[in-house]
Amino acid sequence: MISSKIRCIHFNDDKRVEILDKKEVDRGIIGNIEYAITYLKELVPVRFEIKDLKRDEFPEYPIEAYREAIVNAVIHFDYFLGDTIAIEKLKSSIVINNKGELLFPKSEFGKKSEARNRLLVDLLARTDFMEKAGTGIKRVTNACVENGNEINFEFSDSFWVTIKSNGTDKVTDKVTDKVTDKVTDNQQTIIRVIKENDKVTTSDLAEIVGISQRKIKENIAKLKEYGIIERVGPAKGGHWQIIEHD
Repeated sequence: MISSKIRCIHFNDDKRVEILDKKEVDRGIIGNIEYAITYLKELVPVRFEIKDLKRDEFPEYPIEAYREAIVNAVIHFDYFLGDTIAIEKLKSSIVINNKGELLFPKSEFGKKSEARNRLLVDLLARTDFMEKAGTGIKRVTNACVENGNEINFEFSDSFWVTIKSNGTDKVTDKVTDKVTDKVTDNQQTIIRVIKENDKVTTSDLAEIVGISQRKIKENIAKLKEYGIIERVGPAKGGHWQIIEHD
């Protein structure tokens, strides 16, 4: 049976034992790509550097890399095998897998491209998902190099792309290790911002995180309750401190 489904799985470990979330989508080619990109984007930690309210972002995984890898999987997937494309977010890596052998010798990988599904290439060439046929692997590799990620490609009857973490999430992992089930995404963002700027104000946090100052104060109160952050000195002139857990 021909299927264009994409399976997205979020694991809590690197051994594919504990599943935190699993989704299988069938929204058509474009819808599936959009869903898979958004799925990973929501799970990828971002480290912030803030100077004069300007925020520079340093993600654990570059969106350009996993976006191109997803598009590549869709284009080169062998739809007649009746399987699904698999997108996996593990603790220390992102793995994207599609059934289908290389159509040319491995020695030419990265130098040439031969699409298994030319109609899909023509379709995606009309969208923002595909810039130029045959350059996807190079863009994936370049994005990973620039972001400090190791990347591996494996071939068999399937094609595997594994993007290793660049370690951006280690700050949050260390300080929230004992309260993993309680800390929300917004609270993790607050922790990262404070790590970069211990004098950041609640109004600045509200602008950066994208929630109200009241919500920021509620999240800060929770982080204090969890023993993750504390305020040192007065409200004006003091600073935040991350309490790191061994």
